[in-house]
Amino acid sequence: MFKQSIFIFLLVACSGGSATSSQTDNNNEGNNGGEEIPAPISNFTFSSSEGEAPYDITFTSTSTGDINSWLWNVDNDADYESNGQSFTHTYQNAGTYDVSLIVTGAGGQSTTVETDAIIITEPDTSTETGLLSRTMNHDNGTREYLIYVPQGYDTGSEIPVLFAFHGFSGYNQNFINTADFRSLAEQYNFIVIYPQALVCGDGTTWNTAEPGGDNKCSQDDIGFFAALLNEISNNYTINAQKVYLTGYSNGAGFSYAMACYQSDLITAISPVSGLMPMDDSQECNPNRPVSSVIFNGTSDDSRPYDGIAGYMMPVDETITYWTEYNNTDTDPQTGTEGSIEYFSYQNGDSNSAVELYKINNGGHDWFNLSYNGYAMEEIIWNFFSQHTSD
Repeated sequence: MFKQSIFIFLLVACSGGSATSSQTDNNNEGNNGGEEIPAPISNFTFSSSEGEAPYDITFTSTSTGDINSWLWNVDNDADYESNGQSFTHTYQNAGTYDVSLIVTGAGGQSTTVETDAIIITEPDTSTETGLLSRTMNHDNGTREYLIYVPQGYDTGSEIPVLFAFHGFSGYNQNFINTADFRSLAEQYNFIVIYPQALVCGDGTTWNTAEPGGDNKCSQDDIGFFAALLNEISNNYTINAQKVYLTGYSNGAGFSYAMACYQSDLITAISPVSGLMPMDDSQECNPNRPVSSVIFNGTSDDSRPYDGIAGYMMPVDETITYWTEYNNTDTDPQTGTEGSIEYFSYQNGDSNSAVELYKINNGGHDWFNLSYNGYAMEEIIWNFFSQHTSD
């Protein structure tokens, strides 16, 4: 009989490698016919070296030689994360991680370790602030809006949101400089949205009616508002009980329409130089009280104070509708300052109120007025801030 002899040669690997071995089959019983079986050489690559948790990194063995086992440790614990030639690992926590790979074959074993190979950082929970331009998909089209996020915005605290709708043929990039709520947003910590209307007929127009019928515009702007509010609510921490709308001219009419058709979503409106876009108040179907602060000039030749027969309601009729629907006091508090007459109907259901600023000889404007030392934007925000939906 021949005595079996196996000779083992130890090799030391450098640069992060560990000891390997090669073997000789002297019994001539293996497939190598007594020839030396080369040891495998461990090596690997990975798809990225750093990222923000949670972060996926794919590891791939580039080891050479006859290999039948791969053991990976990529997150500094005592367990192996994979025994495959390639795999993807998700880093859930921030930290710096070593990566090691042990490969084993008939000729022995080889280990490669790369220290501090992976750097995972904490997720960035900060939110971009200031004036931002955004788009969203709605009704098979792209809609645009500007959003102003105050510097004090904190994802951990719910804040109000104010929507400002430009007039006919207008653009939000211009309207933001006319109806500028940015400094107030910084002072009182609320978000301002300036949506953009689509072109209809001779210019950009808000469709104040539900789609269908004899509407001159086909776009679903009522649905767009609901979808936009939903997008803002998904992206920011919004107080759903403090959703406010203002608008100028056609945008004012749209804010009225939202009080009629989307009252479940809004708290208060402030139409400026606009009219209720319906001939009969019975067309308005709110589900809950909506507080309103209204601004109209008596010499407005585009949206006349006395309304447009068969098309838009007179201002006084509009006041009567909302005071009756909100169940406010019937006798208003009044005041006069210069050309401005002020009427305030308080104590409505759910703390609702209706206020009118009647600007005698005022035209079709976003008014540059002052009442009791407050500019119009301040008056609007002061009114809004007093009201919360149930």
